[in-house]
Amino acid sequence: MARLDTSSQAKPCPLCGGDDHTVVSTRDRNGSALRNVMCATCGHVFISPAPSEEELKAYYTEHYRTEYKGVITPKRKHVLRAGLRALERLSRLQPYITTPSRVLDVGAGGGEFAYLLSCAGHTVTGIEPNAGYAEFARQSYGLDIQTTTLELSDFESESFAVITLHHVLEHVADPRNALKKFWHWLKPSGLMIVEVPNAVSWFHAPRRRFHAAHLHTFNQLGLEDIFKAAGFRVEDLHVAAGTGHLNIVARKEPARATSATFRSAADNVLSHFQRHTELTHIFSGMALTRLWGNALRPWRERKKLSDLGNPHDARAILDRLFAPALM
Repeated sequence: MARLDTSSQAKPCPLCGGDDHTVVSTRDRNGSALRNVMCATCGHVFISPAPSEEELKAYYTEHYRTEYKGVITPKRKHVLRAGLRALERLSRLQPYITTPSRVLDVGAGGGEFAYLLSCAGHTVTGIEPNAGYAEFARQSYGLDIQTTTLELSDFESESFAVITLHHVLEHVADPRNALKKFWHWLKPSGLMIVEVPNAVSWFHAPRRRFHAAHLHTFNQLGLEDIFKAAGFRVEDLHVAAGTGHLNIVARKEPARATSATFRSAADNVLSHFQRHTELTHIFSGMALTRLWGNALRPWRERKKLSDLGNPHDARAILDRLFAPALM
């Protein structure tokens, strides 16, 4: 299995720039060495030392999808799962977009959400670093998917009305610079729709909390403050039911902030890590809930595909799945 090299020199907090850090974990979810620290100033959690940009590019273009999914292109079950998540994401987006818009989907994966957006009348461009998944999205759904990383991407200023990132920002080496780039790409009053893992969620067991590919683990205050620092007004930030993921909707302000103030969530994050032990996780019921859900998932997916007429083509799966929501 490919590993990200985290032996380079440690850097200041990527949110507030603080250099006083507390080590909160030395292992990833697979038990391999991985050092995560918490900024004592703002409470942001991040991998330190971090991989280089060259290592990240190689990892996401060549290894990430195969390690995470075990395949070079999505299987039927992956298409179905991503399609169901796409419907949830569309319902999140719809209250904010009432007319067809130009949308950029960063980290488009197999293209399921981008395809749903296009079916709903939007003009969609996607960015996906993995060649297999990007080609699958182009061939299966006729989408405009660019096979590249965010760092190498470039668009004209004010190109998009909406930019979406679902479980992408935690993979970006410099989230503040990424948000500044998005600010330039967005039209005036353009929207950002973002979802990231939550540092204080009970969804994962403590020993499964950190992933080698997750360079950052955000908290609510830090996520809101980094958007404000990049020139956005936060319109909504809520914790998703079940997973505890953080969902944020932010609108581009006319001018970027000239200074940034970061509030501290350090006490809250550290207290959560102290409370959320393997034992308390078991007693919370989350472990049993997830075990039961994982056991039922194959049956539920087979039934759902059967209800859809058991289509084997990816586009047919999504067309039948999306039809009721697009009527």
